[in-house]
Amino acid sequence: MEIEKVFTIKWSGKTLELKTSKQTITELKQDIQNLTNVLASRQKLVVKGKILNDKDSMDVLPERSVITLIGSAEKDLITASNTTNVVFMEDLTKEDKLRIMKEKGEEIVYGLKNLGNTCYFNSLIQILGGVEPLRQALYKSKIQGGRLDSVFCQEAGKVYNELANATDTVVPHMLVQVLRKLNPAFDKNEKGYYQQQDADECLFLILNTYKQFLKNDSTGEKYSENLIDELFNIELNIEMTNVEDNTEIKKQKDNSFKLVCYIENNTNELVGGLKNSLVEDIDLFSEKLSRNTVFVKRQFITRLPPYLNVQFMRFFWKKANEDIHGSKDEKVKKLKSVMFSKIIDIYDLCTPEVQEVLKLGRNIETKMLKEDPSYRADLSCMKQGENMVPTGRYQLIGVVTHQGRSSESGHYIGWVYKKDDKWIKYDDDVISYVKIEDILELKGGGDWHMAYICLYKSLEVPFQEI
Repeated sequence: MEIEKVFTIKWSGKTLELKTSKQTITELKQDIQNLTNVLASRQKLVVKGKILNDKDSMDVLPERSVITLIGSAEKDLITASNTTNVVFMEDLTKEDKLRIMKEKGEEIVYGLKNLGNTCYFNSLIQILGGVEPLRQALYKSKIQGGRLDSVFCQEAGKVYNELANATDTVVPHMLVQVLRKLNPAFDKNEKGYYQQQDADECLFLILNTYKQFLKNDSTGEKYSENLIDELFNIELNIEMTNVEDNTEIKKQKDNSFKLVCYIENNTNELVGGLKNSLVEDIDLFSEKLSRNTVFVKRQFITRLPPYLNVQFMRFFWKKANEDIHGSKDEKVKKLKSVMFSKIIDIYDLCTPEVQEVLKLGRNIETKMLKEDPSYRADLSCMKQGENMVPTGRYQLIGVVTHQGRSSESGHYIGWVYKKDDKWIKYDDDVISYVKIEDILELKGGGDWHMAYICLYKSLEVPFQEI
């Protein structure tokens, strides 16, 4: 009977336990390959400063030895359970890929073909597909007519239906054609290549186009008869106070489909950035002073939507340097790292009246946590009811990232929440699975992909007496 030994593998900041009955270092490396996806041929195993030789017997390793592994994992490496043959994803047939994904219990999904720098659009279609009521409305919509905006809604519904039933990459030819007609700026090309576009500008166009046709068919209590307003509209109270005479206060209301996080030198995390962005100095005419002066503009949320769209204001216009010949205004990018969380709390951004409602939801949530120890205050445990109460907390369900130095160049990717801590990365038609830890690393600070748009879903609780 072969004796099984236990070893500790230290690799890439991780500590792993490996049980093996192998007799040689070469065979040990195969077990390590199965554990880490580091190819046996690329492994260096170090014990107490000595590199192990492939021909060495396992007798040189006492049980419980700590083995340091040097080597990088192959991302798409698959090793069959009964063979030592190594196969890579790109070498597999479509049928093999489907079989392997099914064996792993993964949902089979497909992406969208890039039709000439359309990654900005593809990523938005994917994250908005995570908004269940919107996707279902587009599925079922019976929009008629030949207007461009109505055709866009019809084609969007067709694309979501194709994605739901796909057996291969979906090619959204008609939808992209209509998009480029809706906004001719998206149809610009240079030397035969379509130009990259700003994903935030495209999102504004998409939501306003949907708003023209999608009705709110829910039977419960409604905020609006319009579905887009119901799902995304944020209401704000605005107070503008004269800094020279604080008795002069101007008030107004506003609506928006997004909150903006301006990125300043002291902006380190999302919620703090949002709070600071709701306060700014503006130049206004003062009736009391009969001239322009500085007013402090403060905004307070009076209506929280079920889905919260947040934009990191990473792009800004940089004025041309007059001392440099040929210099011109340009749109540049702030690369600063700004942390964001799986769950955010925007209680402090709301009016006192809204906060009173949120307190009720938070108290109910506390009661539910006490009654059910397995309950978690996130989407995986959120209980549904007819009369739902918001808590002021939101959970991340979608991210659009940008890599590059300008909104007119670079590349966009969509990242969509699936369940628990599992996410799907949509790099156009290249699909992969990632963890929430990978998503939260998309905070910026370098030239890798960084969050530009974050989509959050409200965490609510069913009303109950407390």
